[in-house]
Amino acid sequence: MSKNDNTPAGDSTQGIANSFGSYKVYAAGGLFTHHELATNVFIKEAVWRLSNEKFQLVLPQSKELEELDAAYLRNVNLLDVVKADIIIARFDGPELDAGTVVEYAVAKSLGKPTVILRSDYRHLSGKGIDDPYNLMVRSWPRIVEVHIDSLRNYVGILTEEREAIGDSVTFQAAIKDELNSVQKSTDEFAKKIIGGLEMVIKMKSPFPPEYQEVVYKASRYSPGSGFDQLLTENELDEIIQRLRKNGTL
Repeated sequence: MSKNDNTPAGDSTQGIANSFGSYKVYAAGGLFTHHELATNVFIKEAVWRLSNEKFQLVLPQSKELEELDAAYLRNVNLLDVVKADIIIARFDGPELDAGTVVEYAVAKSLGKPTVILRSDYRHLSGKGIDDPYNLMVRSWPRIVEVHIDSLRNYVGILTEEREAIGDSVTFQAAIKDELNSVQKSTDEFAKKIIGGLEMVIKMKSPFPPEYQEVVYKASRYSPGSGFDQLLTENELDEIIQRLRKNGTL
């Protein structure tokens, strides 16, 4: 396990304490297909349940929007990035989702704790400089990487489900096995995510103390397009104080 490029050693969720409330976790990832939308919700529920309500995922797909202007939509999502204690970046697929990469870059400019998720088994075993995703998003500070071979995990669980009922597999029973396997595999993934979240909240900001608030205050102006009006100075001060209290500034 390296300093910047970490993988959680275990996925135990036992004994999790929640001393001040839940951490806000912005979930950056694809939301343009049904399977992406559904998977985001499944993971949100499983992480919340299995962490004893310690980690609350914020999904951009679930936000009530006042308008559909492109700049407004971008600003609303970036505001949630700034507010969040932790960022989760879903880096699945042969090409990373462009919006996710932008949100990830903003989070890293603030020094935020970040968990990179990859549930796509393709290129997980290679050793190339561009494997399993572009080198430009790797090796940043305050990051934990969580990789899971989703297909192998699902097939293994499904095999156990079907072995339990023997040879009398009806179509109805097969569907039930598949649904159970989806739930169990989602829970296994969620446990690994929780392990990554627990690890990354212990990491300190890469910025010296005198710069930690400065980078947040500068973030009001760098996006432009009215972002400084959406994120007021008073609200930003409240965000900074909450993050400092939570140990995630």
